[in-house]
Amino acid sequence: MLSSEGFDFWAGDYDDFILNSTGYPFDGYYDLLGYVQNIVEINPDTLVLDIGIGTGALTYEIYKKDVQIHGLDFSPKMIELAQEKMPNGEFFLFDFQNGLPSEVGCYKYDYIVSSYAIHHIEDPLKINFIVQMKGNLKESGVIVIADVSFRTQEDHDQCKIMSGDHWDNDEYYMVADTIVPQLEAEGLDVEYIQKSSCGGILIIK
Repeated sequence: MLSSEGFDFWAGDYDDFILNSTGYPFDGYYDLLGYVQNIVEINPDTLVLDIGIGTGALTYEIYKKDVQIHGLDFSPKMIELAQEKMPNGEFFLFDFQNGLPSEVGCYKYDYIVSSYAIHHIEDPLKINFIVQMKGNLKESGVIVIADVSFRTQEDHDQCKIMSGDHWDNDEYYMVADTIVPQLEAEGLDVEYIQKSSCGGILIIK
């Protein structure tokens, strides 16, 4: 996994890199982002937290509709680029592998969203983190996670074989058949949608 310094170095080229990428790990990237953006219902009071906001690719389109955006990332350069796009947003420099920062604790969000970020934490921590996020939702709030993910372990393993040396062994991709029952056991209402060969959407209420 890249350090915060590594993401700082990558930040300036990140958007162009993804735009010109094909196949794993970014197959269907913009379709996934568009799906998340369309889930968010726009009204003057909507408050959205973006976990691992990066350059703001996911929430910028939502921000342009006058939605209040909070962003969390551990890369100062990524936050700088996101803030250039969203000057009225509020941003928190924090590594979400350690959960959520105390500054976020006083807010209740309509939506907590994340794209291509949560794969940086191992599965048991994912479960704990999602349960923690649920505590920061309004009663009708929704968590929407878009990431490299697979419906079955077989799909995961096949992608790994096909990707060869491009496969990143330092990342932990969601497998719906495994993570969905674990989240349901925590009392959460969960839906999983596979959107591309290696990309899916996890919706939690």
